[in-house]
Amino acid sequence: MQIKRFEAKTMTAALKMVKDEFGVNAVILSARSLNRTRGFFGVGRAAAVEVTAASDSGGAAYPSAGRVVSDRPVMSPLSGATERAARRGLLQSLNAGLRSLTQRQGPAEPDRLSPRPAPGLAQLYHHLLAQEVERDLAGDLVEQLQRFPGFDPTLDAEGLRSDALKILQDMGIGRTADPAVDRGTPRVLVMVGPGGAGKTTTAIKLAADPSMRADARKVALLTLDDHRIGAVEQLRIYGSILNVPVAFATSAEMVRQAWQAFQGMDWLMVDTPGISPAEPERLNELRQMLEPLKTKDVHLVLNACTREKDLARMVDAWKGFPIHRLVFTRLDEVGACGHLLNLLVRTGLSVSHLGTGSRIPEDLTARGLAMLLGRIWPSRESGLTKPGRASGLTRPEAPPPEPPHLVANGSSELYHRSDCKWVRKIKPEHLIRFTSAVEAESRQFIACRNCHPHQDGRADVRATAWAGLQAAGGR
Repeated sequence: MQIKRFEAKTMTAALKMVKDEFGVNAVILSARSLNRTRGFFGVGRAAAVEVTAASDSGGAAYPSAGRVVSDRPVMSPLSGATERAARRGLLQSLNAGLRSLTQRQGPAEPDRLSPRPAPGLAQLYHHLLAQEVERDLAGDLVEQLQRFPGFDPTLDAEGLRSDALKILQDMGIGRTADPAVDRGTPRVLVMVGPGGAGKTTTAIKLAADPSMRADARKVALLTLDDHRIGAVEQLRIYGSILNVPVAFATSAEMVRQAWQAFQGMDWLMVDTPGISPAEPERLNELRQMLEPLKTKDVHLVLNACTREKDLARMVDAWKGFPIHRLVFTRLDEVGACGHLLNLLVRTGLSVSHLGTGSRIPEDLTARGLAMLLGRIWPSRESGLTKPGRASGLTRPEAPPPEPPHLVANGSSELYHRSDCKWVRKIKPEHLIRFTSAVEAESRQFIACRNCHPHQDGRADVRATAWAGLQAAGGR
């Protein structure tokens, strides 16, 4: 029996030291907190922990009563059945934590996936972590890929993406049943969420989507936003451009009248005012205003640039509304999208649409989960895919597109010519492309004073007016 004390700043670090020294079969004998004094009169006191562990080398499981381990006692004896039970539970918990250290190392270790892990899966796992996918979710996804029926270890990451999509769908992500709608009544899509998330622009993009208006289907717009200056006028301008009727309501009675007036429509897109999680009274008012719309599909619109904790807080605030699906906007400004997948798994909600820019309606896709997974999954440029290992199983690599004329840094406020010296310092995940200076300036970017990209040409009047409308609506 070998016994040793380990001191570290945190309990996790101490358990890792025990595992590195004795292995995962070590036994935790005691644990206690330490307070070290690093300065005069107790100034600079640092917290630490001390763990005493033993490794069984053939002797007794625990030291004998008269054996001295060191010049300090391990821990003062506890008295009472309750204290003994508490200590026993603590030590059991610490030993369980020691065993779990190996399990949390991820697929890079051989026993995480299988006795014979498939080539490239460990790299895929670390790529998912780099995309901010939670460790447990990334490990489960990679493990399920290897267990997926018909798994081919010769496929590259691109060939495994379709299997990963099916696995996520089997988890319940991306599949939400549409609410039942009576014949002769429009299907109602309600956009809710915090201010500035892109509810108005999403409603307009949906109204302008050719798939929504196919087979001579009719679309109408209803706005309840009386808080933002110019919101009603903006929606009316778009309505006139798209030849779509627009109504405005500030009460439940006005919503009921609009509902009756739009009975001949196939779709009704409802725009609502922005409500933050700290305004529960306004949320209740909105719920009462929407009462006349008995069958509605509520979509919570969220900015993809928001931190995962804040996104989860917004979903919790709207959970009792209730909401049926999520819409993520501004994906063209996000480098890593793993936190969005984490949110879908945690909340159990599906994603209906993704907004990838300000163009109407091109920058809105209904293949939400598939496109989100495509942004998280390794690309051929990342080096994780291996074209040619499985001939015919992956698509041929497309030729690289021509470089855009104007670009910008998503974390800056300037846009440049593609040959500007500052463009070389922009990271690929922060690069934003534009087709004209009008588009760049409509998204609030300023021309670079070094390359003067705004002097390369002038857009026509119609393009300028359309970009101004897009800028007024945000995303």
